[in-house]
Amino acid sequence: MSSKILIVEDDVVFCKLLTRFLSKNNFEVMDAQNGKDALELMDLNNFGQAILDYRLPDMNGVEILKKLKFKNPETKVLLITRFGDEEVAAEAKSAGADAFIAKPIDPDDLLKIIKGM
Repeated sequence: MSSKILIVEDDVVFCKLLTRFLSKNNFEVMDAQNGKDALELMDLNNFGQAILDYRLPDMNGVEILKKLKFKNPETKVLLITRFGDEEVAAEAKSAGADAFIAKPIDPDDLLKIIKGM
């Protein structure tokens, strides 16, 4: 499995913080701020893991999740969204998400989830 992680998050500052944090923890990270760019990265790379925000400007994280799992079913996917979105969590799990976490995200908790997937 690839050691690359894809992050798809439309909040640029939060996305770059996640990218930097995971890079410092010895992960190879690529990021996108919308679904279109994420799909392009998916066409050019194999990702072992992906962190997908649910709400994006051009599509939602579950749509990306389905495309990612179709291309590479072994990719482990963590879906993130705002606190209290149980419907989104259920939709993500049924679409093949391996984990779900609500914002705000504690970096140490995120790292534990990623290492445990």
